[in-house]
Amino acid sequence: TMTIHHDKHHNTYVVNINKALEGNEQPPLVELQKTAIQRGPAFRNSGGGVYNHDLFWLEMAPVGKGGSPSAKLATAIDESFGSLDDFKAKF
Repeated sequence: TMTIHHDKHHNTYVVNINKALEGNEQPPLVELQKTAIQRGPAFRNSGGGVYNHDLFWLEMAPVGKGGSPSAKLATAIDESFGSLDDFKAKF
């Protein structure tokens, strides 16, 4: 469920990146990603996990509150799948 995903899974990434950054200034997440591979797994995995989940939560909308895709995205969906409903059916 979303609660478990947020409260356990995402939270683990947040706790781990905070531990890795302990005692250091916390840069913006996008800046942290620029050196994540060189800085090692704690930064790459946990920092990447936080970034991906933050984006995921921003893109979510409550049932009935989501909007239509932008015109450009709708055109690409129609060209690739026939319609938004066909796209949804395939996923």
